[in-house]
Amino acid sequence: MFSKIPPKLSVPLFYAFITLMYLIRFLIGNIYGIFLLTIFVYSKGDVLFGINPYNFEQLMSWLVSQSESTKTALLSSFVTVVGFMLAYATATANWKAQLLANLKLQAASELDVFFSEFSKLATGCEIYASALAEAVDKIQNKCTQDEAVFLTNYNRDQGKIFIQKRQRLIAMGIDVHGFNGRYGTLLLSAPCLKSSLDTAITAVSSINDKLWINVPFHIQGDENIVQTFVNQVNVGDCLALKSAVDKHHGELNFSAGSVRGNLMSTVVGFNLWTIYNLYRQSNDFYAVIKERYGKLQKNG
Repeated sequence: MFSKIPPKLSVPLFYAFITLMYLIRFLIGNIYGIFLLTIFVYSKGDVLFGINPYNFEQLMSWLVSQSESTKTALLSSFVTVVGFMLAYATATANWKAQLLANLKLQAASELDVFFSEFSKLATGCEIYASALAEAVDKIQNKCTQDEAVFLTNYNRDQGKIFIQKRQRLIAMGIDVHGFNGRYGTLLLSAPCLKSSLDTAITAVSSINDKLWINVPFHIQGDENIVQTFVNQVNVGDCLALKSAVDKHHGELNFSAGSVRGNLMSTVVGFNLWTIYNLYRQSNDFYAVIKERYGKLQKNG
């Protein structure tokens, strides 16, 4: 539809369609909707079917005029139908609630594993970038030759580990968009879930954009490895990576944690101990929120 119809028409049609389908699903797939639909059809029977149904007063008068056996049979049937409807509605609601809880726990677990790994790898890359910049600074500020050679060899060796971490982070930067595909409906079912995940994804992209720093490497037959190392390191790019991680790391963890907490809140719930522990950690919570607010104001 979106490829063949102009957006000015296709988008309103899409929202009209989902609204209509929601109403239809509510009226014929929900016990309360069926009840409301039945009342509406009964009250409009003269218009829909050309039949004038009894109003409430007439229905009561008819019921009173029936024999005791008829009243007993009608009351028994009414109780049976209502009991069946309540039992069916309760069983269906419990089944759906259990499936929804399992889906939320699964999504929360995947998000926790994913963003914890990304945060750990990003921190490792930040440490390496900072180490490169510090090594160049020490070498240029007249450290001993032995120290310079050690810093050169050590950071070259660590570069192999950095490249592996960078490759993993780049792959995760692509995989992170899969959460919107797998759990799109779930993320739209509660406030702030989608927006918090989008914020975390933006932080992932911002960090990954700065990962492409020059990694120093060994040149066969190089007689001045220290100077070659200094020439290979772009200090500006290293500091840019460090700054990107510092800038987005907190928001990444905060937003990802917000999504996990929102998903698990309906499963775990609050109790007295939850409130007690939250009050105990109120000072730490205030400090974290204050730090986050300051960074957001600073970053615009």
